[in-house]
Formats: sequence, structure tokens, C-alpha cells
Amino acid sequence: MDLSLTQSLKQEQILSPQMLQSLALLTLPVQELKAHIQEEIEKNPALEIPEGEFEEPIKTKISTDNEETDGFLSAPDAADYELSSFSSSDYEASDRKQEMLENSSIIGESLSEHLLSQLGEVHTSESVSEIAEMLIGNLDENGFFILPLSSLFEEKVFDEKDIEAALSLVQSFDPYGVCVKDFRESLVLQAKNSGMNEEDLKIFSAIVYDYLEKLNNGKMTEVSRALKISEEDLQTFYSILKSFTPYPGRNFSRESESYVVPEFSIRTKGGRLVLTINRDSLPNLEISDSFASLASSLSGPEAKEASKYINASLAEAKLLIRQVELRYQTIYKAAIALMEAQHDFFTDGPRYLKALSLKEIAEKIGVHETTVSRLSQNKWVDTDWGLFQLKYFFSQGVATDSGESMSRNAVKDMIAEIISENPKLSDQKISDLLKEKGVSCARRTVSKYRSELNINSSFSRK
Repeated sequence: MDLSLTQSLKQEQILSPQMLQSLALLTLPVQELKAHIQEEIEKNPALEIPEGEFEEPIKTKISTDNEETDGFLSAPDAADYELSSFSSSDYEASDRKQEMLENSSIIGESLSEHLLSQLGEVHTSESVSEIAEMLIGNLDENGFFILPLSSLFEEKVFDEKDIEAALSLVQSFDPYGVCVKDFRESLVLQAKNSGMNEEDLKIFSAIVYDYLEKLNNGKMTEVSRALKISEEDLQTFYSILKSFTPYPGRNFSRESESYVVPEFSIRTKGGRLVLTINRDSLPNLEISDSFASLASSLSGPEAKEASKYINASLAEAKLLIRQVELRYQTIYKAAIALMEAQHDFFTDGPRYLKALSLKEIAEKIGVHETTVSRLSQNKWVDTDWGLFQLKYFFSQGVATDSGESMSRNAVKDMIAEIISENPKLSDQKISDLLKEKGVSCARRTVSKYRSELNINSSFSRK
């Protein structure tokens, strides 16, 4: 064994702090973005709310017969977002800023912020830290994966050991049970992190994966015989299970989510679909002319330090304005692509929701799949059929007799409708009825979708 120095050349993309902040703003819903802007206005005197204060909503149209888009707004570019200055007194600017602050609500720490703060306190390699950030950015409000890990890392090769180390690291953070595929994995992880020994963990895992429904129906004797343990021991396991939370991320739901503000609306007007981007809730920020002119008027020994502070504040203010506009450009492009892809849903209703992947929209608007994944979190869309989360429009397909693919969410709606009409139907009978309607959905799949809808089995519904 001998020691030597070697040189290697490789391409690597490193996300700058500015890029990371842009991605962070992309995930924020309207109310949280408003609170973030509030914080920036409080600490940065270079930011000012202009006299107009709010812009008109951005609108565009698309015909219902797939004609060429007739838009009130062309594809956004930098020219659409040039800063304009308003000459106004410091008193008026102060009043507008104060009004903005008073109308904003303070919100708590999000799940991603909570996890990232813990990551910042851990000493680990750059690779593991980068993977951990990607994992945290890939979690929904429950703390579960949005994209499967195979898709998350497909465009950038990481060492398998680093991925495993990052996964274990995030799973060790508070709250226990996040950074997993679903609620079952979460419950098992919580049991593991609680110190349960290996033998008991195997029994607990079997309960979670195979016998939850039977336990919910009170079939303790049947389950204890299947697991070859006493009913007393089974009751102990069941009590432990009920002490865990199946959706640990929900404990970090923000206050602002008690009501929702849609990012955009897509409604039918005059035989056309009309897209409206919601900008009414946010102020139209600009740079304060009076603050910007201070640097040139300073003199004396402290002028250099004061000028440095003023220029740094101006740079941060300009960056925030660009990032907010970039966020709306991305949302606008994604909304147009979604309106075209789910045209039948917006005109005819949820039953006509099509299978749609994040990758399809990402390719249409020229961004990475993970960007669309971040964009779809905690965002709402106003339609003629009600308010829907943006992620509702992305789901895998279920085969139909016509050869087309129907969205899983549309199939769930059909199952819920069938059960509401006849609550006593078994999963097999529901599967048969779906088959008669041209939808191939096995009994186990029906059972899975029914559970996701929080509908009990036919035994409990009788």
C-alpha cells in the first residue's frame, strides 16, 4: 500500500444559496409567501410597497375545442417584470409597509424547516448533506415521499452508501416516522426508533402490514392465532401501535392552512377555459428610491461601512423581487400545461381526470421533475368543480376497456360514489361493477383505494 496524489476532472452542479432560496419560495403557498415577504420587509429597508400595491390578476384563455391559445398574457419574460419607481414620501411608504405587516399572519415552522434545522446541526459529508436536502425536499405534508427514490436520483449519480446514510440520518430526526413511503412504513419506523427489539419488531410489522383491518374490526382472537401469540400480548402491541401517529408530518401543518388561498383558477367562461393567476394577496414590491440614494449622500468616517450595508440591502431586495417573479413565471407555465393536459377535467368534471405524471408537465415547461414536485405541494386550484390541491391532478393510471388510462383519483371517486349508493357492497362486488363500467380494478386495488378514502370495509359498514 502506498500513498499518492491523483487529479480527476468531473462536472458537478452545485446549488448556490440564491438557487436554494428560489426553490424554497417555489414550495410556499400564497399565505406562507406573504408571511415570508412580511419578514423581509421588516428587516430590509430597501424594500417598499408601491402606491398601486396590488397588480391585476393575470389571465389567459384556452378554447374548449383545442384551438390555439388566445391569451391576454404572452409567455412571461424578463421584460414583463421590469421594476418601476414611484415617487412618494417616506410617510406614505411607511404607511403602506405597516398595512402589509398588519394584514399578514405569523406562521409556525414547517416540517421541511424543522428537518433542515436539524440537518444543519449534524456534521456529515457534503454528499450525504446534499442527498439529505433532496430527501427533505421530496417529502409531502405527511412526511412521505412524493417521488420514489429511483426517480429522485436518476439524473445525478450518488454512491449507494451515501444515499443509505442520508436516508438513515433524516429518519433519525424528530419527528420519528418521516422520510418513508407510506403510513405503514412510518409506524414500523416509529416502533424501531422507540427501541423495540428485533423479534417484537417482526411481530409489530406483521400486524401493521397484514392485520390492521382485522384489528380495527375487533378480530383479536383470529389475529393472535395467526401470529401465534396470546391475546394479552396482541393487546399490548395494539396499544403501542395506537400510541404512534400514522402521519407524523401533519403535526407541523401551518396555521395558514386552516383556510386556503388558491394559486390560480381555471374556470369555464363563454365556452372557453380561463386561467387566472392569483396575485391579489401579495404586494407588488419595489426598491425604495430614497433608501437607494442614501449611499451617494453619505460622508465621514462611517460612510464606507454604511454604504456597504446599503448596497447589500439593495442586492437582497432585488434578488427577492426576481425570485418572486420567477416563482410566478413557473406557476404560470405549469398552469397552462396543466390546463391543456387535464382539459376534459376542467370542462366536464372529476370523472374525466386523466392519468398524468410530474415528468410530463416538467418536460412541457422545461424544468426538472423535482421542480414540478416542489411546485405541486401545498398549492390549491380553484375550478368549476371546487377547490383541489395541485397534486390531485398528478396520479398513475388504471387501465380501461377502451385502451386509455384513467386517473386513480377518478377511480377513487367512482368507488366512493358506488359505496354511497350501496354501503353493503364488498370490495369484490365493487370491482365487478367497475369492470362493467369498463375499468379494470382488482379487488385488492379496490381495498387499497377504499382505505385511502378512509372508508371502512363492508363488514364495518353493515
